Amino acid sequence: MTTTAEPTTNEVGRARTRKEDARLITGRTRWTDNITLNGMLHLAMVRSPVAHARITAIDVEAAKRMPGVIAVFTGADLDAEQSGLPCAWPINADATPPRHVSIATDTVRFAGEIVAIVAARKARRGQGRDRGRGGGLRHAGPGAGHGGRTGRGSVLVHPEHGSNKWVTFTFDSVAAGATSGATADEAIAAADADPDSVVVTRRWRQQRLIPSFMEPRSVVVDPTTEQLTMWSSTQVPHVLRTMLCLTLGLPEHKMRVIAPDVGGGFGGKLQLTPEEVLTTLVARRLRKPVKWTETRSESLLSAHHGRDQLQEVTVAARKDGKLTALKIDLLADMGAYFGLFTRPSRSSGRSSARPSTRCRPTSSTART
Repeated sequence: MTTTAEPTTNEVGRARTRKEDARLITGRTRWTDNITLNGMLHLAMVRSPVAHARITAIDVEAAKRMPGVIAVFTGADLDAEQSGLPCAWPINADATPPRHVSIATDTVRFAGEIVAIVAARKARRGQGRDRGRGGGLRHAGPGAGHGGRTGRGSVLVHPEHGSNKWVTFTFDSVAAGATSGATADEAIAAADADPDSVVVTRRWRQQRLIPSFMEPRSVVVDPTTEQLTMWSSTQVPHVLRTMLCLTLGLPEHKMRVIAPDVGGGFGGKLQLTPEEVLTTLVARRLRKPVKWTETRSESLLSAHHGRDQLQEVTVAARKDGKLTALKIDLLADMGAYFGLFTRPSRSSGRSSARPSTRCRPTSSTART
């Protein structure tokens, strides 16, 4: 028979001795960018300076001739190996996420989208070749900003979908059985006619949010052992391994993902990112360990963004303070692509140029 002793002290509110601080504050931590492997190459991502353009040509020969440059890859080189990044939750069955490529092949759909990769012996060699390569892009016009960009006549980010409005998500608490009584619209109409009630409507612009972690994203991939080994500054190493293997068609037991010390994430390292896919593809192609570490400018331009919503909120209440209805109409900029985890309350598309893909979630609750 097993007995359980009752705790003699209350753990809630009690100070606990921290064990990790000494290593962190004395510089003995190990970030992904600190990892160095024998024969390792460094990657630089060449990014589009414009939000929407057709790729007419990418001249890689000049970059290949630069000292220290080992290889240059474009979307045409890698397209057969990139099946598209997954969207684990596309909101509902009406959503139609487009194929989310890791590297653009014929069209750029957001500023900062990757169009080429430079592999070099030294990091600075590659980074010096990743700027000013916009000559092979023909501008297609941005589908930017809220309001008027989801209707007829808008520049379409994904023309095959026929619209920049991807999905409408509606939640009604009465229909869902979460509350009983009148619907929100009925309760608001009743409050309008009741002298002892008030109805207030306000409209807000929720600004775009960019997670600004201390440590920029970084990835190292070693293809030289029986398993592919990846070190990544990620918040979700187990999810990353599963989704990366699904994306590349790898058995999970052939892939190992390690998250070393991570210098912050704030939700910005929750995705399977194009850079993680591309670093793996290039490592396999070259059969050498490779590392990619983003600059702060890259992080702000092309990493995971959030929010960017127009919110119209209507509240009905009695004058004694009791709420009787809440109705929210929310227009959210979801970016050029849906992310791995997409929610109406959080823009998970990877975009930083006010792209024209949209989600319009609405919700309503009523209690009488």
